[in-house]
Amino acid sequence: MAFEAEVIPLFIGGCIAVSLAELTAGWFLLKNAEEAWYRFVGHVLSMAIGLFFLIKCLFGDRLHLVQGIASIDHSVSIGLFGLCWMASVLFLLSALGKSNSQMK
Repeated sequence: MAFEAEVIPLFIGGCIAVSLAELTAGWFLLKNAEEAWYRFVGHVLSMAIGLFFLIKCLFGDRLHLVQGIASIDHSVSIGLFGLCWMASVLFLLSALGKSNSQMK
């Protein structure tokens, strides 16, 4: 897939910035709910891992991250992104439920 050269570092930098902002906001919002905080960190980490697989799929050829047959590598990366995204959503829902019960 063709992209301008500056898209790759901007996308990667944007993913890192959003993840750090999310982690910081979560710390401020959940600092009194320790169990919810740990689950929220799980959400951010699993989403960051998922974004790695998405980046690998989108930009892996240009970043020399693709091994073997590109179409197979991209298919696996999309699948792993989906699994990490699902885990991220489950962690987030679990953190919300735990924070609701801890802050009552």
